[in-house]
Amino acid sequence: MPARVPGEACCYLRRSSAKQESSLEMQLDYVMAAARQHGVRLRASPADLAHMQAKRLTQYKDIFLDDAVSGTRTKRPAFDSMITTLKAESKISHLFVHKRDRLGRPRSPLSMMVVEDGLKSAGVTIVTSEGVITAGARGPEALGQSLTSLVGYYESGEFSRKLSERVVIRHIELATQGYSTGGVPPYGYGRFLERSDGTLVEIPMHQRHTERNCHIRFAPNNEQRIKTWIWMLERLEAGWSTKRVAQRLNELGIPTRDAGRKRHDNGVEHEVSGKWHESTVYALATNPIIIGVKEYGRYSEGVHHRAQAAGFRPVSEDELLADGSGRTVENDVGDRIRAAAGFAARFDPERWHRLQANLKARGTSQRGKRKAHDPAAYPLTPCVFDLTCNCGGIMHGVVRKDRGAGRPMYRCSIYTKTQGAKCNHNNIDAEALLQFTARTLVTLMRRAAGKDKLRAAVAARIREMQKAPPSPDQAIRAELLARVERLRQKVAQAPKRILEEDDDELRAALRAGFRELQAELAAAEKALADAEKRMPHREPPTNVEAEVEKAMALMDRIETVCADPSAREELNRLVQDLGIRIGLTFREGRRNNRKVRVLQGGIVAFGNRLLPCSLRNSSGRPLAGGLPEPLNDVQQADQDGGPHRHHQEHPGEADRSAAGSKKAPSDRKGGSTGSRRTSRGGVRPSPADRQSPRQPSETGRLYKASRGDRI
Repeated sequence: MPARVPGEACCYLRRSSAKQESSLEMQLDYVMAAARQHGVRLRASPADLAHMQAKRLTQYKDIFLDDAVSGTRTKRPAFDSMITTLKAESKISHLFVHKRDRLGRPRSPLSMMVVEDGLKSAGVTIVTSEGVITAGARGPEALGQSLTSLVGYYESGEFSRKLSERVVIRHIELATQGYSTGGVPPYGYGRFLERSDGTLVEIPMHQRHTERNCHIRFAPNNEQRIKTWIWMLERLEAGWSTKRVAQRLNELGIPTRDAGRKRHDNGVEHEVSGKWHESTVYALATNPIIIGVKEYGRYSEGVHHRAQAAGFRPVSEDELLADGSGRTVENDVGDRIRAAAGFAARFDPERWHRLQANLKARGTSQRGKRKAHDPAAYPLTPCVFDLTCNCGGIMHGVVRKDRGAGRPMYRCSIYTKTQGAKCNHNNIDAEALLQFTARTLVTLMRRAAGKDKLRAAVAARIREMQKAPPSPDQAIRAELLARVERLRQKVAQAPKRILEEDDDELRAALRAGFRELQAELAAAEKALADAEKRMPHREPPTNVEAEVEKAMALMDRIETVCADPSAREELNRLVQDLGIRIGLTFREGRRNNRKVRVLQGGIVAFGNRLLPCSLRNSSGRPLAGGLPEPLNDVQQADQDGGPHRHHQEHPGEADRSAAGSKKAPSDRKGGSTGSRRTSRGGVRPSPADRQSPRQPSETGRLYKASRGDRI
């Protein structure tokens, strides 16, 4: 298509960031001068550019602007809009760009050559400082333009690749020495400039500072925030979820690191609320800087090279998105770079690593599942297992809502996960199981320990409490109390300043500020009062006998304690500290002339005592606390030296074959020494019932079960 008649024009401006490449003002100066030289009308001025930057616009008058957008992306807001406009409006004859690399730095030059050829085919003349690309060129002229474009886009892409390689190599060098490679320090930490003599100088947030042979380290700069971080880790150790920790921090009125800062989301500026989110808590819980280790490369992004512990590597095709940008990928722990952060650990490394394993296991079994709205309703959640037919699946808390408000239950997670393909619809009432477990604990404590042992334990605990440093709970309370005291001092001083001020406008502003201080003080006092309710400040006890009597009285009213929500929240930690595991077996029964699953019996194990089958989570991964995984048929045959008898297809067939076959061996020897009494459900136990339950088959029989028994 021949070139369009000169008339109107548009320009395209782009930069990857505010600190890189040609400035937008310099690009605009060039395109304005080039438009005057070619005699076409271009509606563009520095004021228009400033207006676009202030309003975060991508198109205004004849300017198309991609600010802080990488040229490796083939899909860009202003770039796509410009292509559409040029093809739709024939009155626009010229496109002005400072340099060809402003149009793009593609991984493959052919992608941008296709775009450029499409504009030439539409009759648009492209003007750059490197030359003019005329529409309608033929023969050697067209070949020369194509070769120039090929070389130009290849060089721009090659520059991007080489720059990426240099940056990644430098980041790896800094990361292996524990230095910062950029970004914002985590909660409770600040940016410190480490000079050549080893001294550290703190640098205020968002302030740039460069000094030869000096690097940036992240180091603690706020002890109260560090104690809050430790408090989070201890709560997660106790079995709290990240969401629950975030909710508690918000209830206590503790702000996040970015509270009050300005940020932009989807081009809209807003103030950060300072509220905690579960993802923020999880990020802190998995950040090893709290144990004195600086980690680099947890997430990798980029379109050319990516860093890993063994060095940089080229980006694979599956790590690129359709628009040419890089896909953000979470690297394996082995691919991350970890080095000493330059200061002592603030949390026990061994405990931290155990917590990481727990968080990973918890996330694996619970990912994608609906979480309970009230965690206190299921204090036994990680400790209840279904032993029926050697299932070994953990039982998760659910709410049965078929009538009324519903009641909390524990249900086999393998049955739920497989939608009934494995195991059975086995349920147990959560409240009844909790009361039974509590009474069992009290009975065992009374048998194993008397007042003398309890008195010695209480005395030792009192001595520990008197010597122990302030806990994270106390640190949070101290932070809230200090905040209230500061606000009270400001409120007390404000009236005096108002009376001393003669200017009416300043006096009105001081009154408005005084009202804001009063509102802030009221909110802080409310947060402190809420914290006092949840974490009341108590002096360490000194009277051993009084504490022993309180403990004995507490055992006598264990049912009342279990009904207290604040006490129930701590029961989960107690259950895990004691190593309690509850294994339940169920059988088929009848209720109201229909088949149901009813409780048959159970086992409560403590400490290192194992439950009599292998345990697993809802995904089938083995858990500690049970017998080792049984050998499969091939392994068993190799071990025994012969074929191994397979299980029946359905779990119930073992019972029927043992009880109904005339050739089945009897468990009676000689006289009537075995018990012939029937069980509670009216079913005589078979020999198979008294043996270890079998593993459920892949096509296990399903029952129309409705509810579990109350213990």
